[in-house]
Amino acid sequence: MAKPNDTLVELNQHTKRTGIVAFFKESFRELKRVRWPKRREVVVYTAACLLVCAILGVLIWAFDIGVSAAMSAIGVD
Repeated sequence: MAKPNDTLVELNQHTKRTGIVAFFKESFRELKRVRWPKRREVVVYTAACLLVCAILGVLIWAFDIGVSAAMSAIGVD
């Protein structure tokens, strides 16, 4: 069984933050490495999301109408 001190990981100098300026410098450096989606991808993903939301909305509405009809049929209003 390993001793707890055997698994310590030392932080390198690049990952240490020294202040707010360093934080923003590192943040902008990370944003440069991000792979931003193309306009077409955003449009397709947005359309897919809206379609799924609309379908789920209709399903929930239909379920609600069905439960309301069932409750009315058994006399619970």
